[in-house]
Amino acid sequence: MYVSVPKFFWPAFVGLTLALALDVPLTGNGFLALAAVLMLIGGLPHGAFDIAIAQSVLKLQPSAAAAFFFAYVGVALAMMALWAVAPVTTLCLFLALSAVHFGEDWRMLDSGLLRAMAGASVLCIPAFAHPASVTALFVAMAGPEADWVRRFIVAFTPVAVLVTSVGMLMAVRAGHSGWALAQFAALLALAILPPQVGFLLYFVFLHSPLHMRGVALTLPSWSGPRFWIYGGLMCFACLALAVLLAPGLISGQSLAMSAEAFRLLSVVAAPHLLLTLFVDRWVRP
Repeated sequence: MYVSVPKFFWPAFVGLTLALALDVPLTGNGFLALAAVLMLIGGLPHGAFDIAIAQSVLKLQPSAAAAFFFAYVGVALAMMALWAVAPVTTLCLFLALSAVHFGEDWRMLDSGLLRAMAGASVLCIPAFAHPASVTALFVAMAGPEADWVRRFIVAFTPVAVLVTSVGMLMAVRAGHSGWALAQFAALLALAILPPQVGFLLYFVFLHSPLHMRGVALTLPSWSGPRFWIYGGLMCFACLALAVLLAPGLISGQSLAMSAEAFRLLSVVAAPHLLLTLFVDRWVRP
């Protein structure tokens, strides 16, 4: 079963595309810096419930939950350490994890490899359409040795787009034309909008809300206030820690802020993806 498209996705898509048509300076430092901040604020909530989901689905006792929490934090710390010692390798790992995670939205594709290729479209399309911007971002994230990563990603673009097109067709045939149209619009935005802005639209207004609805279904006994208070506190704690660990996030320089935002997302994405895959395997062996 697929989750319906978030209602605020379409107003956001129309607003950003109109801004582009009216020559609003979306590539200006202020807009891109704001996009980096909103990406974190809007993207963190759907991973804030990971431990609660693990406790609910896996029926963990307090001691097991504590061990799970420390393992979760350990994976995040390992990702931070990897950025320090092997940034280019870590960038590649982050991109691979992202492709797998975004591919989870493509349940109509039976093969995990095909889902990952469909998820990779989110990375391939901006890398193909905005070579200079994406290369600059990768270099800011991982150093000058990362300039080849974009070219490597672009090599996968034809296959990724083909697989994604097949997934859209299968979604339409299954009666989910609205979902397929939203995915097409998001990928179109990644092609025509600045990479940070296009990714903001996809990640915050489409991908994250879809997963947030799944979180709510996984925690049916939680009341609305408990759900939002818990998520808000977890996100606030993550943002406060992010500011301490990544001062570039508040530098006001869009490229530095974008690089820090993506690195921080990678730190939380690694344990989030591993947990998601584990819980999914547990629920649907």
